[in-house]
Amino acid sequence: MSNPGSKKKKLPPLEDVRGMKYELKEKLAEGGQGVVFTTDRPQVLIKGFTNKDETAKKKWRGHIEWLIRQDIADLKLARPLTLMKEPRMAYAMELMDGMVPLKSILDSFIQANDNATEENPAPHIQNYLDQGGLRRRIRILCQLARTLNQLHSRGMLYGDISPDNIFVSDDPNHAETWLIDCDNISYESHSSLTVHTPDYGAPEVVRGEAMLSSLTDCWSFAVIAYQLLTHNHPLKGEMINDGEPEMEDEALRGKHPWINDPDNPDNECFTNLPIQLIDNSKLPELFQQTFGVGKETPLSRPSMAEWLEALTEVDEHLFKCKECNGQTILPSDTECMDDVCCFFCDSPVDPKLVLFEEFIRVSETEKQDKYPELDGNQIATGRRVCLQPGDQKELKRLMPSFSYDRVPSDHIQIEYSETKLVITPVDPLHISRGDDNMKEFRKKIPLKSETRGKNQEPYCIHLDSPAETHVFWQFRW
Repeated sequence: MSNPGSKKKKLPPLEDVRGMKYELKEKLAEGGQGVVFTTDRPQVLIKGFTNKDETAKKKWRGHIEWLIRQDIADLKLARPLTLMKEPRMAYAMELMDGMVPLKSILDSFIQANDNATEENPAPHIQNYLDQGGLRRRIRILCQLARTLNQLHSRGMLYGDISPDNIFVSDDPNHAETWLIDCDNISYESHSSLTVHTPDYGAPEVVRGEAMLSSLTDCWSFAVIAYQLLTHNHPLKGEMINDGEPEMEDEALRGKHPWINDPDNPDNECFTNLPIQLIDNSKLPELFQQTFGVGKETPLSRPSMAEWLEALTEVDEHLFKCKECNGQTILPSDTECMDDVCCFFCDSPVDPKLVLFEEFIRVSETEKQDKYPELDGNQIATGRRVCLQPGDQKELKRLMPSFSYDRVPSDHIQIEYSETKLVITPVDPLHISRGDDNMKEFRKKIPLKSETRGKNQEPYCIHLDSPAETHVFWQFRW
């Protein structure tokens, strides 16, 4: 949908099937077959179906009636709540205040880029940071991936995903993310849809060779993710942008290499933000998996669960620059923080940063049985979590059975302020330092800032019984 702005013309009120009336206020968005209005009721929108074909109208109304009955109230979807009385073809949906289309973030970056001058050659970089930087974009994508993953796990697909039907917090300090325009949600086995927004349809759908599915959702998500992170379309490099119009159609049908194809550089892109911004993460590999082999083989595309896992790990590894406020991904193999600098301005890492590292402590019995070659009794998992003053994060136990869509009871809350770091256990946990005996804690554990650096021995936060094989988190204070 496009975002044409408000309309001043007075519109007639609508009445739903329960007799409740709604006064239409402003036109929020409009697309090929639908229009969305705000109403006089807080957080309630009206979505109208504008297709005049009687068969299409009957099918649409039946589908909305089915969608209202579905158990999806727990998902971040502006789902239909109630239909309007016939002959009106519309339904009411709920969306919290202060939300704008994701497209507005992409548009503001383009506008900033257009304002480049000799004195200020890169205003788009400042716009990127002002709009929440990498962290906000990662968190928006995390929420979107979680919603789509939950939908797919129920055998359903969303359908026509685009920056117009993804709504996010207007405040760049927040990343609340909802999907609106849910008309295309259906069970995957019953999908007979091919509708898609230009630029975001999977190649097989654009070619007319396939219907919408969870695999086409994964493609559309990947395009949006790449655009949001780098502000480049993954299929539109220099070859496409400088070529004839038909070349763009060919690219969207999957006939040309993507802009970071390692085997074919013909369509490289040299504008906006490079993919190196997301180095030190699994994201470049997932993009290659999607736009490389996944372009022709949909089953090779990463699932939404894989995207959610990779994005969550990026969020854990991000640190904020004290000079420019840009966020950078901490390399997973970093041994000395002095070797790390800001991606945007090359400033050194914030000295107040605290790094939590995850290990598995193997019991003596299990070591003898399964890991006789192990030197010592601990195994580094490679997972790290960065914390800076003002941060509040969870330390999650991400064992093989863990689902990123669930919140296990053994998460640990960590809150870091200028004056102290507070560890809040959900269940009793043990903490040790150096050769000290482990101590059990059931309440909040505050560590004051003035005590930091006075002892070089790391703290270890142990989950589960210390005598058994268990996960522990290590950090220095």
